[in-house]
Amino acid sequence: MSKSYSQFCETDTLKSVVIGRWEDYGKVKKYSEILNQRQKRDRPTEEELKSEFGGFQKILEKHDVEVLIPDYVGKFVFDQLTPRDVACVIQNKLILCNMANISRKYEVAGIFPLIKDFTGNEPNVLIPPAECLLEGGDIMVDKGRLMVGISHRTNLEGFEWLYKLFSDEMEVVPVFLTIDKDEDVLHLDLTFNPVGENSALIYENGMMTIPDFMARDYDLIKVNKDEQQELVTNVLSISKTTVISRDHPECKRVTKEMEKRGINVEEIPFDGGPSTGGSFRCCSLPLIRKK
Repeated sequence: MSKSYSQFCETDTLKSVVIGRWEDYGKVKKYSEILNQRQKRDRPTEEELKSEFGGFQKILEKHDVEVLIPDYVGKFVFDQLTPRDVACVIQNKLILCNMANISRKYEVAGIFPLIKDFTGNEPNVLIPPAECLLEGGDIMVDKGRLMVGISHRTNLEGFEWLYKLFSDEMEVVPVFLTIDKDEDVLHLDLTFNPVGENSALIYENGMMTIPDFMARDYDLIKVNKDEQQELVTNVLSISKTTVISRDHPECKRVTKEMEKRGINVEEIPFDGGPSTGGSFRCCSLPLIRKK
């Protein structure tokens, strides 16, 4: 039975999602492209990844979410843990992203078998021009607005391409991320993430300027640097009432803040993905969210 892509709001009920592939992690080490300092220090074991991604899948399926796993791309890809950057769904379109790091450009092949049966108003799969850098961690759809993080992972050309495609249907706004030796949040979802009905997690130092709409339209839960370093903003919303978050000491305060706002927080151990730079949102690619 055919399915249609759908994502109009970051916290709508999740129905179908691709999660990271833990099998074959680091199979051929010479194809590893070090992306950040954390990856130089920490490398998860296959057993750790198997346990944690298995727990992630189990929680999703408990909430009646269809869980899909990418096919193995081949030995020239170091890992397939974070499919969020490979592609993203905006409204009823799937964007195949153009990632900044050469070592990750092949990962898209792993999701082709998962998306080939989707239908919709053609063209429903869009590919950016070569000069447009886009990564899914920098792209959020929420409250009739398309937010695009701008840094060394997603460039202005990528933003402008999305603006031309979607500005007739929603507000398309750039969010300039802080890029200096003291702050490197990589993506928008590591400094800002909507949760619940009207709340959002925010690490203010991760943005050069905080857009007016964030303070106006969201009840902001502010995150400190130590919490951000443990990727506390990078939760995955299953619905407006439930999120998945790390069971980690640095995440406990923010968990309590979300619970005060009526959000059920499913806490599970998850250290392997974060040790490579991405937590639950990075390690997932939502294909269908229902209003």
